[in-house]
Amino acid sequence: MILTARDPSKLAAMSLELGGIEVAKTVCVDLTTRDASDRIATQVREYGGIDDVILACGPFPRTPFEGLRREDLERTLAVHAIAPLLLVAALSSELIASKGAVIALGDAGVTRPYENHVAYLTAKGALQTGLRALAVELAPHVRINMVALGIVADPEADADPLRTHRLATRSPLGRFGTADEVAHVVLALLDATWATGEIWGIGR
Repeated sequence: MILTARDPSKLAAMSLELGGIEVAKTVCVDLTTRDASDRIATQVREYGGIDDVILACGPFPRTPFEGLRREDLERTLAVHAIAPLLLVAALSSELIASKGAVIALGDAGVTRPYENHVAYLTAKGALQTGLRALAVELAPHVRINMVALGIVADPEADADPLRTHRLATRSPLGRFGTADEVAHVVLALLDATWATGEIWGIGR
């Protein structure tokens, strides 16, 4: 397993939680840098290659429309769309050789937008379209799918019980999703050998 993130301390803690560097190797890269995808791909090859790729990119910036700036769009597109698409392209040879799969975490807000997140939803929409195009480009050797998430619980961001209740009512099930539930769907898509270019919606 290879993990990548921009925060070295959080990356090290995640690796340790999963069993240490022998189990979960790390690559510390900020996706806003122009060579981020190439640096990740190079390190992956040095670690011995890869079978599958899970794209779970953050952050989740609040960008009210009245204050939207070019910089907001450029930064968010770089992290959520440009870097992930370039990473899949950079690792395409390894993915073809392993007949691997790519699973990306998207957002249900692409088709059901909500306020104050114009840049984020624009970027997730670009990723969704780009991955569907790559699913055609890399077929039949590599499967590429996306999970369109509803609201998933975040203990740090969702400490306000009133806000938590208000957001939870957006879901037909009346609650947030959990990390375990998201992982279950990701694993199911990895096993879905006759699915590519699909968007599985959960928690909407």
